[in-house]
Amino acid sequence: MAIEEVKWQERVTPELVQQYKRDGVVFIDQLLHPLWLQLIEMGITRVLNNSTRKQTFFAGDEGQFIDTVRNWEFTPEFQRLTYDSPIADILGTFIDSPRVWLLFDHVFVKDGGNCRRTPWHQDLTYWPVAGTQLASMWITIDPVPQHECLEYIAGSHRETLYDGFDPPRAAEDPTLPFYGEGFPRLPDIEANRSQWDIRSWDITPGDVVIFHPGVLHGGGPTSEGRRRRTLSVRVFGEDVVFDERPKSRPTVPRTPGLELVLKPGDPLRHPYYPRLRPLPEHQLQNFFE
Repeated sequence: MAIEEVKWQERVTPELVQQYKRDGVVFIDQLLHPLWLQLIEMGITRVLNNSTRKQTFFAGDEGQFIDTVRNWEFTPEFQRLTYDSPIADILGTFIDSPRVWLLFDHVFVKDGGNCRRTPWHQDLTYWPVAGTQLASMWITIDPVPQHECLEYIAGSHRETLYDGFDPPRAAEDPTLPFYGEGFPRLPDIEANRSQWDIRSWDITPGDVVIFHPGVLHGGGPTSEGRRRRTLSVRVFGEDVVFDERPKSRPTVPRTPGLELVLKPGDPLRHPYYPRLRPLPEHQLQNFFE
């Protein structure tokens, strides 16, 4: 029997796209074929063995965990995933853009049990971009119960953009600001959870969460004996432009030289950001001729 791709076009309905625009986050069960998850696992293994860009949150603490970004250039598994799988097409549908670029890939590994929560934050604060056509797909290759899932505050992408948390000081206070200027300080969401519309789900490998980078999100601790390996594929569409952030800290991921060739308001076009759709010409060649 032939192996068939998941019919994602039947799953991603106009109603779901409207929900994404309203809430900034949607959950879709069993949207990715298991073979794509195998490719992701191979890529994460390569990244953990080779990446020089690892950041350890809560370093030296029992709850420490690993975060690493922009591994696409030296991870052929991630290249094949983003070119060959339907991920770029799915995200392009949610952001309503036929042209899709990779902003960056992002790997989180919480291994060994008892890893701490990721502090509440908005990704957009850290990125030198502006525009509406932005989305991330959060993919786990391990089962995640709801109480260990990343949590999202529905609709928060349409409200205040706060300063980010500061990773080196997160254990001291997860609301301490990253920049310390330009944005209001994060509220203490954990201390006032009932005031927020918090969403999370039981996750089985193959399920995905698609969310806007302006959505407040955090969480995802792990308990004893559990692990959570996740990949976020972050993309943007045609209306996204280069934007400035406060000069007190570099943006994430670091992009040295970008501000020398782009000025605020310029379309975000640079070798840092490979185009995924339409497929570039070198991906359309018939290598078997």
